[in-house]
Amino acid sequence: MKGVYPRKNKAGEVTSYQVKWRLGGTGEWQHERFDDQDPAGVFREAVVAAGFQWPEGWVKGKGYIDPAAELPEDERYRFDVYARESIESRTGVEASYKAAILKEAESYLFPTFANCDIRSTEHFSTRTVRSWVNQMSETLVWRGAVQKKMSPKTLKNLHGLLSSILEEAVNEEPPLRNRNPCKLTKLPRTDDDGVSDGEDEDMTFLVPLEVQGIVAQFHRPEDKALVRIKYATGLRWGELTALAKMHVFRDPETGQPKVRVSRAWKKKSGGGFYLGKPKSKRSRRTMRITESTWNDFLLLGLEDLQPEDLVIHDGKGGRLPYSTFYDRWMGSVGRSHEAGTLPREKHPTLHDLRHSHAAALISAGRGLTYVQRRLGHESIQTTSDRYGHLLPEADDAAMDIIEATLGEAPRPLGVVQHAELPAQRDGSPRVYAVHLGAHTEGFWDLEHAQAAAAQWELDRGEPARVEAWSSSWWTRSIPGGLPLVRSREVDRVELWSAGPALYAGDGTEHAESFNGTEPVAVVVWEWEDRYTIDLAVGWAEWRPDGTTEAVALGLDRTAVAAEFARARERALMICGLNTALLPERQEEPVTA
Repeated sequence: MKGVYPRKNKAGEVTSYQVKWRLGGTGEWQHERFDDQDPAGVFREAVVAAGFQWPEGWVKGKGYIDPAAELPEDERYRFDVYARESIESRTGVEASYKAAILKEAESYLFPTFANCDIRSTEHFSTRTVRSWVNQMSETLVWRGAVQKKMSPKTLKNLHGLLSSILEEAVNEEPPLRNRNPCKLTKLPRTDDDGVSDGEDEDMTFLVPLEVQGIVAQFHRPEDKALVRIKYATGLRWGELTALAKMHVFRDPETGQPKVRVSRAWKKKSGGGFYLGKPKSKRSRRTMRITESTWNDFLLLGLEDLQPEDLVIHDGKGGRLPYSTFYDRWMGSVGRSHEAGTLPREKHPTLHDLRHSHAAALISAGRGLTYVQRRLGHESIQTTSDRYGHLLPEADDAAMDIIEATLGEAPRPLGVVQHAELPAQRDGSPRVYAVHLGAHTEGFWDLEHAQAAAAQWELDRGEPARVEAWSSSWWTRSIPGGLPLVRSREVDRVELWSAGPALYAGDGTEHAESFNGTEPVAVVVWEWEDRYTIDLAVGWAEWRPDGTTEAVALGLDRTAVAAEFARARERALMICGLNTALLPERQEEPVTA
């Protein structure tokens, strides 16, 4: 690589690699040394990206070093110093999220604990944490023009932040503390009175007629279509406004209209927005939409767009800000109050359309697991906490589940016809379970099941087993039950994949971890984490074994290669956040 030079000893053996560049491109020569060529190349790319300056946070000869390491010993363990380092060094989270929780710490943790010693059992005890919790529960915060006590959910989040910092001190090597006093603190119930500081508190549920009443008050047809789409899909605003034409399509096999969520608008730490990964892995999902919703997408000009064009935009093809549309939404809500189509005690936000979508699914008999997958919640507990109270009394359903434990066991199938299978004793539909490696998929149609098994064997070179299960056996064997059974074939896509490249804590790349930097063709099935229809997606993540992983994949080979290079650069930066990347070295004279 240009700018990376091997250094040799008198015997002609390469002993290290030196990166050389002129400061700012034209200034004095700068240089840094590495034991291996690959880390040197990644560092060279970081220098170029920084405008031929030293990368921010890099210490010559050491790498990305914890700034707190240079502080006096006692000052390093002052809570505000330790907490800032803890938050800023976290991996696998967005920069905007770090900035948000640091602001919370400055507002609500530091006024009480800033000058405390993280190691002190007197400063941080069950008594002091409880006293802080009681103080926070009486704290008044502003929500618009209203000042109320802090909500229990906000207090729970702040307590969780404090607990995570103290837990890090417990897990230091050697430990700075013997225990975490936050674990013995009882918090106020989350359904107590308090100001709503989160998007999911004080939810307002709208029935379909109320949604229609609000829609009718919009002046522009495009606005009406947007509201109907948001209600019909339950998408978050950042997901909805990130949809491009390529994400809204008809299934080539069934012709059913669908939406694929693979990205969302994210805040930059310094201001502005960018397109990044959705909120969690489960937020990446494909969902059915109705023909009416498909027609609303057409009304927004879907057919005239290029694959990468945003479907919902600001009129110039760019991101539509929440605040811009929120003003029009509130105007329509007000007019609905005046028209009598919306009760005056209801003051829904745009996000309440998502809650109302969930309520509609539950009232139609859909289970919480189905709702979880539809909304993209990472945990079923989240779905249960927010919407479990909407479930109707279900004594009959509970009895059916108990009865289901007596259902018949599955039986393996070869390639058979429907007529060859005996009818189930209870007359309920049969489920065809296909075991694809460690994963099990259920189908209503035998042909779809056998097609999936045959394709899996072609793709992976390993056998797939098809079994005939009774509906009751499926219900008690598979979490989520019958809503997960497919009435269509499984989606799969051929992607280019690069990586993973693995880096040790000192920045050394594991040579055996991947076959070079060139992408290779792979087939990914829709339930697998790597499933995407983006041109290129890359990421770098720290792993529990102490290594940092860089991966990229997507539909376009060139774009994947470029994204992989950026992911490797990010991986090297991540693995050096808390420890010195390189040992101290004796500098050698710079050669031209």
